[in-house]
Amino acid sequence: MKVVVAATEEQEEKLDELIHYFYTSIFPRYFNDCEIAEFLNLNTLRLPVQKDDSLYTLDGAFRAICSIQVIILILEGQYDSKHTLLFDKNVEILKELGLFFPFSYKNFSSQNEGNTNIIFSMYSNPTNQLLI
Repeated sequence: MKVVVAATEEQEEKLDELIHYFYTSIFPRYFNDCEIAEFLNLNTLRLPVQKDDSLYTLDGAFRAICSIQVIILILEGQYDSKHTLLFDKNVEILKELGLFFPFSYKNFSSQNEGNTNIIFSMYSNPTNQLLI
């Protein structure tokens, strides 16, 4: 008999928050709106509907949160191609947990970063909000 502890509600919220951050802050820096829309259609970084998935265990949720945070840290930091192994390892962890993330470090290279306009992306967070 194996005892599995379910993920906490806070872990599920943190996963949602990190995935939202990825779509609003990371993807718009490297991809245009059409490509991001296609990522949504392909269920990229979409949480599984079934709660019996390994991602919804305490350990699985923790590993997914850590992996997404490491990937974000690598992409937002001043890291170079030396960190491709760390990036790939965390992508592999996400795949093991059932999160579809079909990217390699090369997809987020600095040459792709300048090709988009994050200010006009419908996926990026607004820089200010209108108060009524």
